[in-house]
Amino acid sequence: MRSTIDFGIDLGTTNSSIAVMQGMTPVIIKNNDGMDNTPSCVFIDKNKKLFTGRMAYQRVEADPDNAKSEFKRLMGQDSFYTFLDSGLKLRPEELAAEVLKYIKSSVKQRLGEDLQAAVITVPAGFKMPAIEATKRAAELAGFRSSALLQEPVAAATAYGFQREDERAFWLVYDMGGGTFDAAIIELREGQ
Repeated sequence: MRSTIDFGIDLGTTNSSIAVMQGMTPVIIKNNDGMDNTPSCVFIDKNKKLFTGRMAYQRVEADPDNAKSEFKRLMGQDSFYTFLDSGLKLRPEELAAEVLKYIKSSVKQRLGEDLQAAVITVPAGFKMPAIEATKRAAELAGFRSSALLQEPVAAATAYGFQREDERAFWLVYDMGGGTFDAAIIELREGQ
């Protein structure tokens, strides 16, 4: 059992991915389809069977009544996505939870670990309702602990991790599928 949170998840608007620290190196974990990224998409068929990732992505344009994407944009808002053939209505955080469950299953398949904790990144512009919705998505996906970190801060921290510089400045930006975030980071005396 891990004593630290070694996994980081980019729960993206268009794609999501997960990495794990192995020693001092972050390593991307391939999903169940063998890819580095998982499309943040959900498809539900008429029998209420749910598909996530690549299978759902292939249906988004062909069957928009039953396949949904970009739901992260509405996190924390009082909205639902209706899946016509099944009659199901799900909140954005419920759809995000399905993406997180798929990512968890990929970790189980690849590493044999039942993932219980991860750092999950959120856009810098997320307000409290969207942050709370992301926390609910993690809980719905079965995470016991999910520290949320703003995307540019996560990138800057990863870049500056174990740097030898005494003093440095970075402009870190994230040109995601749904947001553009930026942060200015200063490194001074190892802090």
